[in-house]
Amino acid sequence: MNPKHRLVKGAVAAGLAVALTTGIALASMGTGTVTAPTLRLRSDAAVQAATLAYAPHSAPVTILSAASEDWYRVTYKGLEGYMAAQWLEVDEDSAQAEPEAEQSPEPQQAVVTDGPLNIRSGAGTDYDRVGALVRGDVVTVTDQSVEGWYGITCGDLSGYAAVQYLSFDLDSVQPEPRQAVVTDGPLNIRSGAGTDYDRVGTLARGDVVSVTEERADGWFAITVGDLSGYVSAQYLSFDLDSVQPEPRQAVVTDGPLNVRSGAGSGYGRVGALNRGTVVSVTDQSVEGWYGITYGNLSGYVSAQYLSFDLDSVTTSTGSTGSAGSTSGSASSSVPSNSAASSSVGEAAAALAASLVGKPYVYGAAGPNGFDCSGLMYYIYRQLGYSIARGSSSQYNQSGYFVSTSEMQPGDLVYFFDPKFDSSGGTLPTTHVGIYVGNNQFIHASTTSYQVQYDALFGGYYGPYVVGVKRIA
Repeated sequence: MNPKHRLVKGAVAAGLAVALTTGIALASMGTGTVTAPTLRLRSDAAVQAATLAYAPHSAPVTILSAASEDWYRVTYKGLEGYMAAQWLEVDEDSAQAEPEAEQSPEPQQAVVTDGPLNIRSGAGTDYDRVGALVRGDVVTVTDQSVEGWYGITCGDLSGYAAVQYLSFDLDSVQPEPRQAVVTDGPLNIRSGAGTDYDRVGTLARGDVVSVTEERADGWFAITVGDLSGYVSAQYLSFDLDSVQPEPRQAVVTDGPLNVRSGAGSGYGRVGALNRGTVVSVTDQSVEGWYGITYGNLSGYVSAQYLSFDLDSVTTSTGSTGSAGSTSGSASSSVPSNSAASSSVGEAAAALAASLVGKPYVYGAAGPNGFDCSGLMYYIYRQLGYSIARGSSSQYNQSGYFVSTSEMQPGDLVYFFDPKFDSSGGTLPTTHVGIYVGNNQFIHASTTSYQVQYDALFGGYYGPYVVGVKRIA
C-alpha cells in the first residue's frame, strides 16, 4: 500500500475509534481526490457491488471512514457509498474527526427492474396493494430492515416492494414508455409542446399511445405507430380502463338484412336493414353473428352480411323497420324518407337552433361550448343516437349518405377546405355542420368562434361540400 494511504488510513481508523468510544458522530474524516480516469461509487465495499455513480478524474469526495484495507466509505455529490482506496489521493491534513450532531445515512436510490410492481402497505404479500410501479421507475429506499422487502417512496406513493425487482444500479434498466389512453378526441398531435406548433396528426377517444416524456408544462411527448409528437396531458389517462372504446362501425353488404333478438336464426325478427346501412357493432362474441345497434334498433345480424370496410358498399340506404324478407335478399332502391326519420331530423335542427350563440371551444362537446363535430355529437346524443366524435370519423362511420337534392333538416353536411387541412389529404373532411332547411346550416364556426347560421350554397361554403349523411 502507498505509505501515504497507510498513514491516512491510520488516522481515519483512529478517528473512528474515538467516535465509537465517545459517542461522537463523524461528519467527515477527510477529503480526497479521484486519480483514476473514472472511479465508481459502489453500494458496498466490493467490486461486484452495484454502481451508484461515476466520479471523473480530479473529482473531490468526502471520506467518512476506512471500510477495509482497500475501501473507503465516502460521499460524492450527496450519495453515500464506497470507493477503491488505491484510486483516491487523500488530503492528510483533513484526516481528523469533526464532532457534530449524529446524522442518519442518506436514503439510496433504486430502479424497478420489472413491472408492474405491486407496492404494498407492509413488508409481505398479505398486505394490501397501495399502488404499482412500472419498469424503469426510480424509487427512494427508506427501509432495508425486513429480509426480502424494501420500504420505498416514489412521489406521493410509499410502501414496501419485493427486493428482487429493485436494483441499486440505476443504469441497469432502460425505462419503458408508459401507456396512456386518449380520454377525448379528436386530440391534436403537435410538433412541439404547445398550441403554437404545427399539428402533425390527430387521435381519437380510446386510442392508446406510448408516453416517452412527461413534461412539467402540461404536455406529454408520445408515439403511436409511426407518428410521434406532443399532446396536451389533460386528455390522456394512465388508467387504460378508464375509457370504454367506441363500438366498431360496419356496413350492410346485402339486404334487407334481418335483425333478430338473439344470435341465431331461431330468434324473433325485430327489424331489418337495407344494403349500405352503417351500424355500430357492439358484440362479436358469438361465431357467425354480430350484436349491432342502429338508431333505436338493436339486436343480432348474420356476420356474413356485414363488412368493416365502410367503402366496400356504394349504395347507401337505411333501416326498413320491422319489414323485410330474408337476410340474403338484396334491395337496390333508395327508400322514401319516413315520418320517423323526418321527425328526428327536425328535432335535431331545432336543438341546433337553440344552441346558436354558444362559443366555439376546441375539443368541447357541450353543453356550454362546442367544436364543429362536438356540436353534432351533442345534438344526436341528446336525441338518443350515438355517433362518432370527429368530423372525419362521423363521415366514415355514422349514418348513411344522401344526395344534396334529398337533404332534410337534421342531415349532417361535411366540408373539405384545403386551407384547414393539416393531414396532408389523408382525412376526408375538415368541417361539419347540420342542415336546417332553406339553404341554411348551423355550425360551430372556427372563424367566428361561435355557433351560427350560414348559407350552404351560393356563398363561401358551397364549393367545399363533400357529402351529406343522415343519422336517422
